[in-house]
Amino acid sequence: MTGKTSERSESGVSRRAVLSGIAKAAALGVFAPAVIDSARAAAGKIDLGGYAGPTLTSEPVTLRFMRQDFTPDVNALLEKAYAEFKASFPNITVVEEKVPYGDLQKKMLVYVASNDAPDIMMGRTDFADAYHAGKMALPLQDYLSKAFVEDIPANLRSAASSGGSLYCSPWETSVMLLYFNRDMWAKAGLKTPPEVDTLEGGWTDEEFIAQLEDLNGKLKAAGDTKSWALAAAGQGNGGPGANYSQLESIWIRSQGDPTAPKSSSTYKTLAGISDDGRSVTGYIDTPEAIKGMRYYQSLFSKGLTPLGPVPNQFPGGLAATYFGGLNFTNRFRVPGMEPPFKWGVSPPPKGKIVFNGNGSDAPLVWAKSKHPAEAAALLAFLCNDTNRLAFHKAWGSMPSRTSLRKAMSEFATEQPFKLASALSDASYSVPRTPGYFDYFNAMNPAVKDIALGADPAKVLPDTAAKIDRLLVKYK
Repeated sequence: MTGKTSERSESGVSRRAVLSGIAKAAALGVFAPAVIDSARAAAGKIDLGGYAGPTLTSEPVTLRFMRQDFTPDVNALLEKAYAEFKASFPNITVVEEKVPYGDLQKKMLVYVASNDAPDIMMGRTDFADAYHAGKMALPLQDYLSKAFVEDIPANLRSAASSGGSLYCSPWETSVMLLYFNRDMWAKAGLKTPPEVDTLEGGWTDEEFIAQLEDLNGKLKAAGDTKSWALAAAGQGNGGPGANYSQLESIWIRSQGDPTAPKSSSTYKTLAGISDDGRSVTGYIDTPEAIKGMRYYQSLFSKGLTPLGPVPNQFPGGLAATYFGGLNFTNRFRVPGMEPPFKWGVSPPPKGKIVFNGNGSDAPLVWAKSKHPAEAAALLAFLCNDTNRLAFHKAWGSMPSRTSLRKAMSEFATEQPFKLASALSDASYSVPRTPGYFDYFNAMNPAVKDIALGADPAKVLPDTAAKIDRLLVKYK
């Protein structure tokens, strides 16, 4: 996008409002075959994955990429990939900026407002509507093949899209599994959570809490005063209210039902927001939502889980259960990194449905990049099969493309992976609004207040009214 831009997007949403929303959140077409062939011919032996854009320039180019700082082995994989890209395109230099994960949106805001942003920035599918409304990202389907785009599962592709365009490319996909310490359940003389590989057969909310109470009582009776029934949340900054999008929304949105009439409170509980993305009253404060948060609150009021963050509680063998991603499965399978106990995996507890969010880290190409084709080609190269499979093996997250899951035999043969795939296939995006920055920034402290004893029947309506006020600027 060049020249003077309009302050208001085609959807009528103020770009300034979108950037303002990001600031508050900081506290936390296919090209013709001939063109495809010429682009790949220019690349020599390099595999540009799904890139289907124009031939890359031979002029000197510097591409800037802002992302989170991974572990040393993952950082090394990316650095190796840049070297391979440079070998095929010696005129293109990649300059990285690695920042702490929690600072990514803040940095993005500063860069976009300065009109001098990196060509590629790590975003999230949660904010695809904001990227669109704020004219912050390029439509990636203009640079990627139809086959590559359609390889992203439909629900995840939808989460990364807005207004019919793909604005960020899912880097991985999120699932929330219920991990359990098999030894601790045996010590209490109780059956472990159900080890199923589909959405059927797991515990309900009532069963989950009752089982944790039983286990907690038996452990205490045996003199174990150090262990907890459920480990403290490790997402975000840890503890209650740290990550509504991926974790705590389970307790509300699982009480909803996608098959219920759209006018019903049951349907609205799952949707989380009105169709126009501008109101949450009657969606997050329904009787079903209040019920779900009472279940959540009981985990704390019954002393089943800590009231604050406790690092490494589950891997350290001090908790019987934990909500975590597939990376724990991959980590626990590595020789030398096994936990000091036998473990297993079960679905998260069921309300009316088994709910999982599909929020994913997802790089975007800045709308004002001076080198959009080169940036898209680099992103496509980093997302080719070889580089993605190496990343998932090292980092342990779940692939965001169907073909990659099929290439990893464990997704067809091993229970944790089969369950993760089933959960991912049935997962949902965050409530759709360009103001989701404001939405989750209001929900996180509300969840924490409920965990600490505030009445959900009072907190949720108050929070809904607050979010409605915050969303006014997106009209």
